[in-house]
Amino acid sequence: MNDRWTPVIDDLRERFAADTDVVEVEAYLSSQGYDRRQIGEILSLLYSDTAPPRGSGGSVMSRNGPLRVQGPHERGRFTAEAWGYLVTLGGSGAVNLNDFEQLVERALVHIDGRINLADIRGIAEDVGFDDGAMDGERSQVH
Repeated sequence: MNDRWTPVIDDLRERFAADTDVVEVEAYLSSQGYDRRQIGEILSLLYSDTAPPRGSGGSVMSRNGPLRVQGPHERGRFTAEAWGYLVTLGGSGAVNLNDFEQLVERALVHIDGRINLADIRGIAEDVGFDDGAMDGERSQVH
């Protein structure tokens, strides 16, 4: 996790209950002057297992079977199959949390429009996480 967001995440955890609607948190962040990209990044960290627990001083806590929730900026981009594939890679232990985030970020940056299964498998194969994609299934990623 980026250490610059640690104080923001800690503040949000103090202000809002865990079951608070994301729209309320989003509105609060907007009122504090954060732009959409920053809000997406903050919410992604807040609702993911890569965010440090309250009072941890920025250290990442490891847990068995982490669940990665899509941030608002990711929801419309990944098809269900592509996201399911990423979750499967993470759940199987083929990729750790940092590698998972790198795959997500790479897909968001390099692919325009919806990210489908062939796109994400191509990226995973390019970086060495998936050798099972057949050449016919892969799309060209720049």
